[in-house]
Amino acid sequence: MIANYSIHLLFDLIALISGLLLSAWFRKKYNLKQPVGINHTSQHEYYLLSLLIGLIIGSIFFGSLNIYLAEAKGAAKSMLGGIFGAIIAAETFKYFSKIQRSTGLYFIPALLILIIVGRIGCFLAGLNDFTYGIETDLPWAVDFGDGLLRHPVQLYESLTMLVFLVVLLKNYPKQINFWQQYGFYLFILVYASQRFLWEFLKPYPFIWENFNLFHLLSALLILYALKMIMENRS
Repeated sequence: MIANYSIHLLFDLIALISGLLLSAWFRKKYNLKQPVGINHTSQHEYYLLSLLIGLIIGSIFFGSLNIYLAEAKGAAKSMLGGIFGAIIAAETFKYFSKIQRSTGLYFIPALLILIIVGRIGCFLAGLNDFTYGIETDLPWAVDFGDGLLRHPVQLYESLTMLVFLVVLLKNYPKQINFWQQYGFYLFILVYASQRFLWEFLKPYPFIWENFNLFHLLSALLILYALKMIMENRS
């Protein structure tokens, strides 16, 4: 168990460092000194602080709530919950600061790497991470140590986000205005949609019909992304 925890911690660290490096490269290459719509240094600092607080609270709260609903012990963190919390913090900050433009493009590269690398850490951590899939007889099924062949849902998520990252890096120079206006909402739409699908392949407890906690969070994020895309089109 200690070894699995160490593996997860190592990949979390790798994800954080690589995410910061890619984000720094992306911002420097395209001269993104701060999020679009943030005009002052102090405003930028308060904005980042708000996002960090929302990310931490959302991650721990929803990750631990899922553990509690599964009648297991301990605390946990959730990337989906963290993004959900950060969005609430960001939209609250933007409302009171009267910022109407999308500010999220600035963070997409780092978030993508956090998900891509972080999910590999979840996969290698095995059963103790509680992110494995349900049983399957597919040829790529994985035994995480309990003798059962399961969906490697962690890798499904990593691969999906890797594809999105490749599309972003290739297409951004060609359609900068599009990505600045819709990029973050498109990221949320893709991320939440694929999470909604993968949740059907996880053994989490249902809290309404055949849906678990993360189904509901994903659905809320999908509605948020669609709403923001439609509003930005008008």
